[in-house]
Amino acid sequence: MKLLLAVCVALGFSSVGSLVMAAEPEVIYWEDLMPPEGLKALEEAYAAAAAAAEPLGEVDQTPADLADLPEDGDIVPGADPDDPTGSRPPATQFGTFDVVEELDGKTIRIPGFMVPFDIDQMNEVTEFLLVPYFGACIHVPPPPPNQIVYVTAEDAVPFGWEPVWLEGVLETKTHMNQLGSAAYTLNLTKMEPYADG
Repeated sequence: MKLLLAVCVALGFSSVGSLVMAAEPEVIYWEDLMPPEGLKALEEAYAAAAAAAEPLGEVDQTPADLADLPEDGDIVPGADPDDPTGSRPPATQFGTFDVVEELDGKTIRIPGFMVPFDIDQMNEVTEFLLVPYFGACIHVPPPPPNQIVYVTAEDAVPFGWEPVWLEGVLETKTHMNQLGSAAYTLNLTKMEPYADG
């Protein structure tokens, strides 16, 4: 009887061990979110936009243009510092919503930077964007949709500008918003400060 109990316990522990190993998140990086053909299409879109752009040296800034700048009292709290009155069109988001379907439903671990929608009084968030580089979606055109992850957290997590590692279940589910639309959604299970490795 003791032998049977010992065998059952040993098998139970090995089963639990394999379940724990199966639940280990797959570490992915930003290039893993883009289908192979996506990089070429993105390079072509940026090249076309650069060719059509007006060089900064040729932009005329007249005294009238400078007079249009807002007074401090005209700036709305929380406004975009690059467009404090909200009079400019939003920055163009290049790229596609093409995703890597094999990642749908996987438990993953990915590094990145948080871009909040709203921060509560405790400096915590329950939804935010994860982006590959600091400042994305705030002062520059946002990354391509398949380089932005919309993150939802059941419990609020602390917000910070430092890089983080996130873990959770990744879905190929889009989220449209004004900061930068996302081709992926992550249901957050763990967040920790970024460290190499």
